[in-house]
Amino acid sequence: MQDAYFFDRGEFRPTERLLLVDGAPVVVGARAFDLLACLLAHRDRVVLKSELLEAAWPGLVVEENNISVQVSVLRKLLGDKAIATVSGLGYRFAMEVRIGVASAPGAPLAPSTATNRPTIAVLPFNVLTDDPRMAFLAEGLAEDVIALLARVPGFRLISHASSFAFRAHDASLTEVARQLGVRFVVEGSLRPTATAVRITTHLTDAQTGHVLWNGRFDCVHAKMADLQEQIARGIISELEPELTRAEIAHIRRQRPDNLDAWAHYHEAVGAIALQGWNEDGIGEARARLRACLALDPLFGLAHAHYAMLTALARNIGLLPEAAAGSAAADDARQAAERAVELDDGSPEVLGLAGCALCDLGQLPRGMTMLRRALELDPSNAQAHVALGAASILTGEFEAGFARMRLGMAISPRDRRLGFWGWALGVFLLRADRAAEALAEALASSQRDPRFHFARVLQAAALDRQGQTDEARIALAEARRLRTRLSLNEIALTHGRRVAEQLGQYWD
Repeated sequence: MQDAYFFDRGEFRPTERLLLVDGAPVVVGARAFDLLACLLAHRDRVVLKSELLEAAWPGLVVEENNISVQVSVLRKLLGDKAIATVSGLGYRFAMEVRIGVASAPGAPLAPSTATNRPTIAVLPFNVLTDDPRMAFLAEGLAEDVIALLARVPGFRLISHASSFAFRAHDASLTEVARQLGVRFVVEGSLRPTATAVRITTHLTDAQTGHVLWNGRFDCVHAKMADLQEQIARGIISELEPELTRAEIAHIRRQRPDNLDAWAHYHEAVGAIALQGWNEDGIGEARARLRACLALDPLFGLAHAHYAMLTALARNIGLLPEAAAGSAAADDARQAAERAVELDDGSPEVLGLAGCALCDLGQLPRGMTMLRRALELDPSNAQAHVALGAASILTGEFEAGFARMRLGMAISPRDRRLGFWGWALGVFLLRADRAAEALAEALASSQRDPRFHFARVLQAAALDRQGQTDEARIALAEARRLRTRLSLNEIALTHGRRVAEQLGQYWD
């Protein structure tokens, strides 16, 4: 039986990630839960703010006021006297605590954002040489990968202190995964060649032992130390979408009535990739996010994602007619503001919420959020693309084009590349750069063959260049992909001028 902390009206089960008040599970966000776990574990002393930041925001640089936001949430649940503030230092759990056996080990889990969150371990990278410099680089590279993976929404990382304990052990991967209690394992190796170092990485399903993804990166010896973080970011740019895809596949093997908040969130992420940028895909994603928030109203990332999808779908005409208009704008705006209120230290939350507000026309506030997201995480591709688009709307064309391209370049396997490329192409066409717009339209069509807007952009760019026969063929393909496509929809998404020009091919 597992141990639990008992205090006043509360019971806290760290293993189940469950908080009960008066015997009933209560909703508590992942950040607040981790803060409470840290305070209870060190209840005999003041817990410094730096310790709390590391416990709840591992690997991230966030402002200290994020702590006070989460402490306020906990005080609302447990009472104002549960957590004492020690001015200038930190916080202390102020109630009398006893440790005992959990009162009902089989009770259902609380609807927390962290319930059943998939866990990952990054094992020490193998060094296939006796060169001590390679051993040093391997350790640093693995630690960088852990730090970057900690920022991927929806997954929990085992600390390097735990995973690196298996450095000298001759244990099988299944045994390592069992002892660490993880669903996925990331491994890597460094092998020197005549002129370079080859870094190989693997993502493995810990239960089956199946390798889900392999990646290979080469780096010239002399540049290895200087490019260590860049290599780690390159690994993450390919690993993150594969990890998300693997988790979605895992979720779909479960019974639908067993899905928790994180599972619904991952299903929302995968809905558009599975169904495409259309009413069905966006409708499914928004429905999953609503189900997620019904289970956990304090899930800031889900609020932010819902805001972004709602604002975007409204702008491109992919919301049901009854849901479009000012009501949808208000819904998206409220979700964005709620997301930031709950988690203003998350670059993912800031990036999505900032994008939503920019799409709703609130450019100054949205761009401030996007810049803050990039201060926290310069590798946030979504924030780069959104800030680039917003910059173009404010007249900073070259800077905006460059930033959108940067965001796409640093996430080369991103599921959103087709959409991002189309958006960039629309802006290029409006700037009368038809050849570049056509290149983006063709690339977008290759990345997502189902995406009808890319074909519309292709037709518009071809028409602008005088290639009328090719424009007619591209428009026909767009109408085949989306049978309900109309000139009004093209005017909404590409501009009235484009709609008027393509109307000549509408027969």
